[in-house]
Amino acid sequence: MSQKTDSADERAAGFAARHFRWNFGILLVDGIGFFAGLAFFDPNTVLPVLLKELGAADWQVGLSRLILTLGFALPSLLAAHWIHGRAEHKGFLIKACAIGRIPLLTIPGVLIWHGTSNPGLALTWFFFIYAIFWLLDGGCAVSWFDIVGKTIPGRYRGRFFGALQTSSGLAAMGSGAIVALVLGSPRFPFPYEFAFLAGLWCVGALFSQISLFFIREPPGEVDSGPKPGFRTYLRSVVPLLKQNPRLSRLILARFLLDGGALAAPFYVLFARENLHVTLQTVGIYTVLVSIGKVSTGPLWGWISDHFGPVIGFRAVAVSVVTIPMLALIAAGGAPWALPISFFLLGAVQDGLWMTGSTVMLESVADRDRPLVIGVAALLQSPSAIYGVTGGVIAQTFSYPVVFSGTLIVTTAGLFAAMRLSRAADSVESAQ
Repeated sequence: MSQKTDSADERAAGFAARHFRWNFGILLVDGIGFFAGLAFFDPNTVLPVLLKELGAADWQVGLSRLILTLGFALPSLLAAHWIHGRAEHKGFLIKACAIGRIPLLTIPGVLIWHGTSNPGLALTWFFFIYAIFWLLDGGCAVSWFDIVGKTIPGRYRGRFFGALQTSSGLAAMGSGAIVALVLGSPRFPFPYEFAFLAGLWCVGALFSQISLFFIREPPGEVDSGPKPGFRTYLRSVVPLLKQNPRLSRLILARFLLDGGALAAPFYVLFARENLHVTLQTVGIYTVLVSIGKVSTGPLWGWISDHFGPVIGFRAVAVSVVTIPMLALIAAGGAPWALPISFFLLGAVQDGLWMTGSTVMLESVADRDRPLVIGVAALLQSPSAIYGVTGGVIAQTFSYPVVFSGTLIVTTAGLFAAMRLSRAADSVESAQ
């Protein structure tokens, strides 16, 4: 049995090595389409402005972050159980992504027909479609990460995620330039400018969807025993975390650093309402977010590959803490600091999950990967409350108070990141 397993592993490794360059490129193309499309409705710049235009209160603006986080986290363990024991996950990935992305096509029409005549209906419909999108994307993520783990060797993962952040950031920079032109043009009165941007989001999602068909997935490790029931599957979580303290610390650090979501939607609203910037400036902020992605992607990848994934994760954590600090400086009378916050938002928006994912993939055995991905995502779900909490604080007090709370939580996350061990001893013991 051991010889058969070794032989199967060797064949899978050989397949992955032969198609490494192809899969590296295809996964980059997938990411470019996804993130370039999402940049047209960037959750930190464009989306909060649209929600305000539709009459949303601050707590509802924060609700968008809750939907994103919960949608991405809640289905993860169910998806991990669904694909448990399967040698290949590409089919599941393609179907789940399609189901989540097709409803996006309704957003442009709803904004055009109801954006001004019935903004409450348009707002409700948008939240409904936004929830479907992130719920299905959360289910897809387990398969996507597992495919990355199978196709990209550990020594190249930092480079891959860095290239992904840079290439998708370049594409998103182009998206941001279009956003700036559209939002600043009198030819696109409300709600047509946002309907047009929603249509471009659909184009990016379609580009990403098509690329998934071209992934060459190597067969994974198959569990020869009967598939465990979901309750049994859940019961394996606690022993797994006890055996892998590095993973537990990573999840805690990610949870605290995700506290940046307390303020993320409110930097642009602070700029609009307190610094009185124009809609065109909002488009420029979107470009700055993209520049942050492009310029720091190679940096995070280089640090992770040369000094270890944990060091890369810590570097991103420092940037996360710096963002609310700069916003507080801007609120204190130095508005020049706020654009730097948007630059760093781009740097950490992908950098945090990419470096965290590199640490996670390094910390687990191949057979445990889907379960660990699902568990890590599920345990991040409490961070969904950050967005609504930030909205309530902003509505009750002020935006600077939100920035202060964000600084406290993310600083705790930085300390947690500093406690992560640099060696992946847990993997060796598990294998």
